[in-house]
Amino acid sequence: MSYYEDDRRGRNNRKGSKKTRGSNSGKRRKKKSGTGLFFKVLFSVILLYSAVVGCYIGYTYFNSDETDDFFSGQNQIANAVANAFTPVLPTYTNLVVLGTDEEGTRTDTIMVLNYNSKTGKLTLISVPRDSYIEVSEEDFDAMQSEYPEPGSREMKINHVYHYAPEGEKEELAAKYAGELLGIDIDYYVLVDFEAFTYLVDSIGGIEYDVPMDMYYYDPEFDFLIDLKVGVQTLNGEQAEQLVRFRKGYSNQDLGRVSTQQSFVKALIGELAKKENILSNPVAYINTIINYVKTNIGVTDAASYLSVLNSFDTENITSFTVPGTSASIDGVSCYQVDRDLTDYLIKSVYNGTYGETYETISSIGKDIVILNGGYTNGLAGVYRGKLEEDGFTVSSVGDFDGLKSDTTKIYVDNKGEGQDLQEYFSDSTVIIGEEKPAEGDIAVVLGVGET
Repeated sequence: MSYYEDDRRGRNNRKGSKKTRGSNSGKRRKKKSGTGLFFKVLFSVILLYSAVVGCYIGYTYFNSDETDDFFSGQNQIANAVANAFTPVLPTYTNLVVLGTDEEGTRTDTIMVLNYNSKTGKLTLISVPRDSYIEVSEEDFDAMQSEYPEPGSREMKINHVYHYAPEGEKEELAAKYAGELLGIDIDYYVLVDFEAFTYLVDSIGGIEYDVPMDMYYYDPEFDFLIDLKVGVQTLNGEQAEQLVRFRKGYSNQDLGRVSTQQSFVKALIGELAKKENILSNPVAYINTIINYVKTNIGVTDAASYLSVLNSFDTENITSFTVPGTSASIDGVSCYQVDRDLTDYLIKSVYNGTYGETYETISSIGKDIVILNGGYTNGLAGVYRGKLEEDGFTVSSVGDFDGLKSDTTKIYVDNKGEGQDLQEYFSDSTVIIGEEKPAEGDIAVVLGVGET
């Protein structure tokens, strides 16, 4: 399923033909050690900045007028370059950023970036590394041609990169990230963890509000995390500690993903500053040359020059693919909430994701609460809370569908259900979709509710 069929035709023409799979076997060379916390967005943004830097370096080399600022918005050459590329931008661009684990064999960080050129919005979609997927028979046969494993077509999504044949690892990892979301992936970026610390240091660090004291020592990799809570300027090493930390979060990986998303937004804000580009353009170029593997061509990157001059980090939103921890056939994994994922992706593509509306009071509405968690009697507890505040709960019961960490509030119209969100730790209002129960508003409690 794709949410942008109108844009696919033009894109397919610029993609390379599919490689013929071989049957190479033998022991693989161990990849350079990396880390799974790879900071997602920044490397794709860097690729675009490099084109700007190249224009700047070339222009200043031939221009003797020091008062003529290439980035001022008044320079005719810079504007001509940017404007020349504006018409070719598709409505939607999807890029997946992949970061490997400590052994460099599995993609423990997977984030999909969706850029909407009409609205200027960038949505960061984090895919939990343990998300359970099923690969095609063709891809499974290719994997088994080089490995005695995997033993099943069903696997965690971060295993795809590990089992994929050489030369197709990034392509297949990107393919299944797209299939999980129901979209096509246009580009991939695979990054080396050293790029992160190198780039953060090159721009003088990042100011960030560390959410808690963080301390953890990993003896296997001799890596120490030791940060104090509060606002501070993090250097590259400290920033790596921040995004690697997960033991202190109640929901571990999902908590870490949330911190990574907010840090990436702060980092993009710093990378986008003209003074940082001008003070150290070599750092941007070195990052791309030495630490990034991608299928983004120079022409493709140049097409997005016009975005850089006006991009506003306030247009960045993010979410994690909804679901919950589960055990499937004895395998501990993350089971994706298919319905909610489809709804969120649809809202990204129609431009409504993250929007709020004028609140329509739920007082007097017929509310049904269904327990989608594991705690018996929880729906009754929430019934008491809501009725105490004047809401009408007509019935409670159990939800027999797939479980999700997120509480779902089903309503018919925009603005409804928003006043109920404050009662739940994490909730999404779903507008205009089929409700799981009769009533004006149906609430399905998430596993995370207590």
